Amino acid sequence: MQILVVVALTACGSTGGTPSPSANLDVEGSWQLASGRTDAGDVPILDDHRITLTLEGTQIGGRAACNSYGGRVVAGSGGLRLDSLSQTEMACEEPAMAAEFAYMTALGLVREIVRDGEELVARGEGVELRFASLPPPPTAELVDTTWVLETVFVGDVASAPLGEPATLELRSDGMFKGSTGCRTFDGAWIQRGEQILAPTMGMNGVECPADLGQQDTHVVSVIGDGFVPTIDADLLTLIDPGGVGLAYRAQD
Repeated sequence: MQILVVVALTACGSTGGTPSPSANLDVEGSWQLASGRTDAGDVPILDDHRITLTLEGTQIGGRAACNSYGGRVVAGSGGLRLDSLSQTEMACEEPAMAAEFAYMTALGLVREIVRDGEELVARGEGVELRFASLPPPPTAELVDTTWVLETVFVGDVASAPLGEPATLELRSDGMFKGSTGCRTFDGAWIQRGEQILAPTMGMNGVECPADLGQQDTHVVSVIGDGFVPTIDADLLTLIDPGGVGLAYRAQD
């Protein structure tokens, strides 16, 4: 599981503040970084490591190229101010880590989050981050279908699955079930911004043989830590914040 590392953000002026729902300023929703400007240079935009931001009530979170982050917002002069952030601590290859460092450094300087037409703008002293609206995950196409694991991706390495067919089925009633090719699992799922999260997940107690252990770990990590789904025809791809990917094919 992921470990949270707290990053304190010092606010300008008073350190107090009354939490205020982000919907009051019409900024609630999920967003993807379109451009980032700081006094230290631009924030890199990478096609394969998106930087996202989700605002829901007083909560803020998203993915910073490699790791996930979260925190809360409080009322500020002319907009919203970040009070504190936390982020997971996983390593990705460059240039993802450089993009993440630039973004999280910039985010630490943000003191206002406002709408500018169709864009969301987060800004502070020497910082301006512009976000475009992020479409929700394709849950309507995802649910009530049995998906069979076809490929496991770890970084740039792809491998075929081992063992019994590994499956995944998310039901429209909010429950899911599946297998890793070794163990079976089930639980409940929710949509949060661009991610599908599993707040509850149970596994059976089967001990996996050595050749299936790594695959079992990858599947449990992706499903358990939350994933971003994409669907292209009958192919479903799940990517977790650490860059591990699973490609599933819809069962006939």
